[in-house]
Amino acid sequence: MTAFELDPQGKLDILIDQVGRLTEGLNEIKLLIREQSEVTKQQGQLIQQQTEAFQQQAEAMKQQAEAFQQQADTAKQQADAAKQQADTAHLQAESISRLIALLERKD
Repeated sequence: MTAFELDPQGKLDILIDQVGRLTEGLNEIKLLIREQSEVTKQQGQLIQQQTEAFQQQAEAMKQQAEAFQQQADTAKQQADAAKQQADTAHLQAESISRLIALLERKD
């Protein structure tokens, strides 16, 4: 005679208890999976927001770099114009000096 045949109700109670514990464990696992899924979803949304913020910052930096380049170009043009003006002023000064020298010789 087997143990099950000796105490069938006891074995059935043990089996019912084990199935109950297994069911509780599975329910806890499902709950944990749902919670982890929600956390992962929130993390994904946060990462998306951060990515968008980084893209906006990159665009702003690009625009600043372009503005700085325009300022540098303008400053170079101004420096070139100032050099031309200085060269012109130097040539004019030389011409005036020659004119004065010519006028002084005629006197």
